[in-house]
Amino acid sequence: MKVASIIFSLILFACGADNEAPPLTKSQFKSIYNEITILEGYYQMNFRNLSIYKDSLLKSVNGVLKKHDVTFEEFEQTYNYYSRHQEDFQALNNELIQDYAK
Repeated sequence: MKVASIIFSLILFACGADNEAPPLTKSQFKSIYNEITILEGYYQMNFRNLSIYKDSLLKSVNGVLKKHDVTFEEFEQTYNYYSRHQEDFQALNNELIQDYAK
C-alpha cells in the first residue's frame, strides 16, 4: 500500500510541476536564449570541435547570464519548461527567426 501511495504522489507531483510557471518571463528567456544561440553558433562555426571551445563557451554563457542577473538554474528551469511545452517553444523560436530576418 505504501508503494502505491508513493507512486501516486510522484505522479501527482510530476503533473503539478508541469503547470508551474517558469522562473523567467518569456521576454527574459527569449533575450537570453537568443544571445546564447548566437554564441553557440559562433563557436561551432569557428572551432567546430566541442572539446576545443567548451570552456570558452561556458564562460561566455555565464557572462550572458550574469549580464541579465539570472542564475544557470533559473535559465535551465525555464528551458525545461519550454521543452515540455513544445508549441510555446516553437512559437518562441519562430519569433527569433523573424527577428533574425529583419
